[in-house]
Amino acid sequence: MHLGKYAEASKEFNYLISLHPRPVTLARALSDRAWFQATCPDSSFRDGRQAVKDAKAACSIMQWKDENMIDTLAAAYAETGDFDSAGRYAAQALAIKGIEPVDSKRIQRHLSLFQQHQPIRL
Repeated sequence: MHLGKYAEASKEFNYLISLHPRPVTLARALSDRAWFQATCPDSSFRDGRQAVKDAKAACSIMQWKDENMIDTLAAAYAETGDFDSAGRYAAQALAIKGIEPVDSKRIQRHLSLFQQHQPIRL
């Protein structure tokens, strides 16, 4: 994905998820695919509804305790145009106990975008 090979990245995410890995690995794969589908610079690979579905599943697997996965859900909602939900989930991610300062700063930047009704684009 970081190399701009979006079709290959999409296939890799789908393949990994199809393997039905251990729960933590599955949550990471679902969250990564959701992030990709919510933020990809190439609009043909974005799918906000699927991103929300994947991110919710990842958050559920992790019992809503992983700030990065909750932030991914916020990004997915922003992609669908639901900036109120995006803001709520970004705020929830920021409230996670023990959040690292670097993660807090990144999520704050995302929250600022959502408040301006802008999705995240990488």
